[in-house]
Amino acid sequence: MDSLGALKMTSKIIRVSNELLQDSAIDMEAYLARRIAERIGRGEARYLIQGTGTGTPKQPKGLKASVTGTTQTAAAGAVKWQEILALKHSIDPAYRRGPKFRLAFNDNTLKLISEMEDGQGRPLWLPDIVGVAPASVLNVPYVIDQEIDDIGAGKKFMFCGDFDRFIIRRVRYMILKRLVERYAEFDQTGFLAFHRFDCILEDTSAIKALVGKGSASS
Repeated sequence: MDSLGALKMTSKIIRVSNELLQDSAIDMEAYLARRIAERIGRGEARYLIQGTGTGTPKQPKGLKASVTGTTQTAAAGAVKWQEILALKHSIDPAYRRGPKFRLAFNDNTLKLISEMEDGQGRPLWLPDIVGVAPASVLNVPYVIDQEIDDIGAGKKFMFCGDFDRFIIRRVRYMILKRLVERYAEFDQTGFLAFHRFDCILEDTSAIKALVGKGSASS
């Protein structure tokens, strides 16, 4: 059984000359901290979706590997509105009532869906109404995540469910270390960040995926 822990990511060491730190017109240390945080954030985002739960060092088991319930499209590189509807209704109504029930896909998929209509000529995608309702697809709110696969054979390109059941644990988010002595002979300072986090899908019935017909190429 999977368990929720705290796996460690690192930014790897970034070496900066002390002249640059001392003479720069901007706060170079603060700038580096922001850039490192962005790097860590991108790495976390990828693992939350694409993490395998294996490897050395061990990766978190992301959404793609955790979701086992699937609905398959009739074609490898295309999706019909009926297939999105089938995915929605493959989720138990108890989960569909949750405040975090939504769809998740990348921006390429959103572009495709935005051009689609249902059997009565109504658009699948509806824009948000400020203060009233979020943007939706088939009346389901959605999130965009660029780490989710494009539509393709064997690809889990759309997820639907109660995302409150996908638990993310972050331990203090990011710790940045300043390595003053390590590169002193080069008159450089090193910067290194660590981030501990993990994720788990606590209920595999809560989130399911739409998969392109066929097998994914290696």
